Amino acid sequence: MLSSQGQVATPEASRYLQRLCYHFSRKISVQYDSHQGEAQFPWGHCSLRAEGDMLSFVCSADNAEALARVRHAIDAHVALFSRKNPMVVAWV
Repeated sequence: MLSSQGQVATPEASRYLQRLCYHFSRKISVQYDSHQGEAQFPWGHCSLRAEGDMLSFVCSADNAEALARVRHAIDAHVALFSRKNPMVVAWV
């Protein structure tokens, strides 16, 4: 299993976590509260965590292509929900 970690600095980390998880829950299995979330995509998994001014992601998948799809889903939705003050996930 491959994994990748990313983060975004924002004073509204909890709000963005909840918006992302709520949005994802309309199509995939998601469990979340105001500080953490778990999203099960068809291609892999992503754990989300809001701590202070930091929104963190730990994504995992069986292969590089699937991991890239999970990361793309996170990147695209972070960009979508932060249009007024654009944010970009910094992946490690």
